[in-house]
Amino acid sequence: MKKTVQLISPSFYRLLTNQQKKHIQTFLTKNNFHVRWGKNALKKTVQISVNQFRATDKERLTDLMEAFKSNADVILAIRGGGSVARLFPLIDWNILKKSKNIFAGFSDSTAFQNAYYAKTKKPSITGMLAIYVQEKPQETVVKSFFNALNGGDINFSGLPHYAKGKSSGTLIGGNLTSFTSLVGTPYMPSCKGKILLLEEIKEPPYKLDSMLTHLKNAGIFNQLNGVLLGDFYDCRNDDDKSDDAAYQVLKNFFEGFKIPVIYGLPYGHTPQHFCLPFGTKATLDTTKGIVHIDGLRKMC
Repeated sequence: MKKTVQLISPSFYRLLTNQQKKHIQTFLTKNNFHVRWGKNALKKTVQISVNQFRATDKERLTDLMEAFKSNADVILAIRGGGSVARLFPLIDWNILKKSKNIFAGFSDSTAFQNAYYAKTKKPSITGMLAIYVQEKPQETVVKSFFNALNGGDINFSGLPHYAKGKSSGTLIGGNLTSFTSLVGTPYMPSCKGKILLLEEIKEPPYKLDSMLTHLKNAGIFNQLNGVLLGDFYDCRNDDDKSDDAAYQVLKNFFEGFKIPVIYGLPYGHTPQHFCLPFGTKATLDTTKGIVHIDGLRKMC
């Protein structure tokens, strides 16, 4: 039976070519989806930079709310970028709470996923964007997305750790910049007893340290049951040839924590990353580097 996917652009974006749009349409159709595009999804009403645009807040809000009111099985963000938080005060969260759709997004969209969980306690899928199924679909991303969409659990083993222990809790977080921006707002989910997932791209090591320190000073880490670190892709100083300095920042920051801190999870802005259930129970065990994340079927 065909599922319906509604494509929206809650963040600003780089322009899609007609060929890219055709590849997305073709891939999703071949995988048994009926594809609908939000009427404002590809509008370039507001220019952010030379090749980055977004629709107005009202236009993006209209697409978001219409998607959650619709019979779409899946609502999929086309790409990340920025500015999704501008929509939060405008959203009717009660409508989203009553909806039956599954939302999938990544990068800037993780700010929305955290707010969505905070306001509705509903799970979603993190790690997936429509741009990942262009001409050469990213195999790991696609396979893990369908696993998550079908309610499958996900398991990893042999992962290293900065701090040992065993714990479980609801998985929240995502992109470090996006998550940090929620601190002090009504869209920040409760961190008590949670497992915090973090990843980042193209932020220098000193900014990573600054954001982590901000979370620490806000008391976030004191509330958590565990931390799960993904990829910190291309997070280097201008003269660095690798991301080693970024991982040294992480090591220095998290070593000595009294809760388990596992790193090396293949989740982030690398080409072959995993999509994960978001807002479901995650279990960490550093004895064998095990991470288990419950599928959406256990929540829906």
